[in-house]
Amino acid sequence: MASTRTYPLNSSFQPSYNMAVNLVGQVGRERSRNMLESSFAQFQADRAVVGLVRQLRKHEDALDGYAKAAECHLGDFMEYASLRRELSDAEKRAARGRSARRRDEAVRSLERLRPGDIIRVPRGRHTGFAVVLDPGTGGDVPTPLVLTYNRQVKRVNAADFPAVVEPVGRLRIPKNFSARSAQSRRDLASSLRNKLDEGEAEPPPRHAREDEGEEPEITRLRRELRAHPCHGCADREDHARWAERYFRLSKETEGLRRRVEGRSHVIARTFDRVCGVLQDLNYLDGDAVTGEGRLLAKVYSELDLLVAECLRRGLWEELDPVDLAACVASLVYESRRSDDAFPRVPDGAPADTLAEMERLWGELHEVEREHRVSFLREPDLGFVWTAYRWARGDRLDRILMDADMPAGDFVRTAKQLIDMLGQIADAAPAEGTVRENARSAMDLVRRGVVAYSSVG
Repeated sequence: MASTRTYPLNSSFQPSYNMAVNLVGQVGRERSRNMLESSFAQFQADRAVVGLVRQLRKHEDALDGYAKAAECHLGDFMEYASLRRELSDAEKRAARGRSARRRDEAVRSLERLRPGDIIRVPRGRHTGFAVVLDPGTGGDVPTPLVLTYNRQVKRVNAADFPAVVEPVGRLRIPKNFSARSAQSRRDLASSLRNKLDEGEAEPPPRHAREDEGEEPEITRLRRELRAHPCHGCADREDHARWAERYFRLSKETEGLRRRVEGRSHVIARTFDRVCGVLQDLNYLDGDAVTGEGRLLAKVYSELDLLVAECLRRGLWEELDPVDLAACVASLVYESRRSDDAFPRVPDGAPADTLAEMERLWGELHEVEREHRVSFLREPDLGFVWTAYRWARGDRLDRILMDADMPAGDFVRTAKQLIDMLGQIADAAPAEGTVRENARSAMDLVRRGVVAYSSVG
């Protein structure tokens, strides 16, 4: 190892439910939090923040310089600059509102068009006069079919009309007109040109644009701006440039500050959220570990909390060893994407219990979501039928053929199942049936190639 190149050592540590109850039970909640703050995982997280903090300090120093450069002898120029920005934002909002209203009016005017209306397309690829063949109002937005002055049949839409479109005249469309017929297009285009040349199609009179009036907010801001002492400064625009730089950098700085806060103390914050879940479910009571918490402390699995809840609620009490092995298999197996999306499960008690386990996982998932953590994956049924057949004594070759699973994957998952059954046997209450059934299930699974590989 000394002679080879170095590889980065990255921590994959994160607090878990089992770890939380064990830590709190040994040293208390506050000391556990302090210990996690000193962990290698937190050290790496904090080290990643160092560059961001250095950049944040540079931004803050630059902000001080910009603010000083924008100072005005007549008054608070940053206050004046804030008014200018507020006014600019209000004017942009008002302009967007006017544009939206004009678009809506243009769309409504397109909806009023009829076949034979002569219109002027003000922009787009088909600019010029055209006659409407079909209003095209069947969809959400009208797309009229028109014959242009140049004998082209095209569809236009609201993007071609920045303002209200009004017919400038009408043209009778022959009943035998066909848009696919070149002769029909030529004849109708000729009629359109004649009508335009004769002056029968006149543009509608332009109406004076209605004064929409200035919004009260814009009027107020302009009045306050003119009344501000800095408005009369001879160097006003120079100060304004420095103030604008200040505001732009301030926005970037705020984003950096949020990133730093999000990465600092991340391990301890996650631990607090985990403890919040355990507190809600009565596994912790402040700094004290409850009886249910001591049960959870004996389960070492990524689905530790689900195992503990299954034991706590007695979901497995009515299962025999074979059925128990099948149900517990859903806690140790993770399917590949190519596996069967609807795996087979045994009928009767195992199917009902598996449904209850999935419902229970849904409840725990909601509790996790409330505390902004997500540690518990959904139970996976991909190995359930295989584990059931193996526990009841079926031959390995038939099981592997039906499951389309390599022998190595089968043995590895079966050994994980034995380990999980052993943890359940240790954690289960002595007065129930689960403890003995879990041990019996271990013996049923630990046979043949599984037992041999365990010894090897």
